[in-house]
Amino acid sequence: MNYKYSTIFIFLLVLAIFSCKEDEETIISVPESDRTEQQVIDNDSLVGYLNTHYYNSSEVNAMTNPSLNDLMFIELLDGDVVPSDYSLLIDNVEIKTTTHMDVEYMYYVLKIKQGEGEMSPEFSDDIKVNYWGALTDGTVFDQTTTPIVNDLSTFIPGWHRVLPDFNTSDSFESNIDGSVSYSGYGMGAMFIPSGLGYFSTYQDGIPTYSNLIFKFELMQTESNDHDSDNIPSYMEVSDSNQYDLYGFDTDEDSAPDFLDTDDDGDGTITADEIQIETYSDTTLEGLKFTLDELVLLSNQFISSITSNSGTFNANLVTLVDSNDNGVPNYLDPAESDTIE
Repeated sequence: MNYKYSTIFIFLLVLAIFSCKEDEETIISVPESDRTEQQVIDNDSLVGYLNTHYYNSSEVNAMTNPSLNDLMFIELLDGDVVPSDYSLLIDNVEIKTTTHMDVEYMYYVLKIKQGEGEMSPEFSDDIKVNYWGALTDGTVFDQTTTPIVNDLSTFIPGWHRVLPDFNTSDSFESNIDGSVSYSGYGMGAMFIPSGLGYFSTYQDGIPTYSNLIFKFELMQTESNDHDSDNIPSYMEVSDSNQYDLYGFDTDEDSAPDFLDTDDDGDGTITADEIQIETYSDTTLEGLKFTLDELVLLSNQFISSITSNSGTFNANLVTLVDSNDNGVPNYLDPAESDTIE
């Protein structure tokens, strides 16, 4: 009899323990902040930071190739004044606006060096960069020690807006230790709201709704054509959102155009519905001279320059519109003729 009641008691006790444990581990879902309201909060915080921090303007502006470590942000304490040869950030940043997720955002860019190279990245291109990332309280959450190569479209939205406004390096040289030194690269800093960063998504070292600061050096860029159809990926977006690679699917086959080799689904691949003329030269300067002499029509563009075994190449791409209806063949299923 006692054994029976003891068994029941133990069973109920175990059940109670497991029930409590399950309740304790239950994740409570917190409603996501309204983006418009959060932008107001974030912008006030960013403006407050820019009004209370200064940088070594005279020093870095005088440098030919300033590094991430050369650019310093210093807090202006109560009662202090900005030292000579330094500048308050709010007086030197460019104020930018952009629309993302149907919300107008303000962000701020400090341009130290424009960059002396001839190229600027599109938001979907590969870039070679050094960077340093921190929260507004000074906590560093990420930084590189050597330049990395990555697809800019995989970065947070703030980077899509900022990096295309800078130019790449104009020259580089290989060092004995195998490293590469770049000269004349674009260099600056961005101060972006959480809505152009990770917003409500927690990242390691980055709390939700965190404003972010990045210093960066832009060395190189290369045009991306993710599906190798000779249409650069940055051109395969909708007119309504120039940063959304996944929002443009002409033939509605669930493959966005930048990953679709037959954009209009007419059975003829995109690469065969445009006209390609290749220009080559043994020197980069010679090829650039030739390309500069070309008079482009509204339906033509020059692809990025590539190098192969000492020869520099670039394509003149013509978006053919055989029936003159204003829609190029590669986006018009009514025109599926292969272009010779």
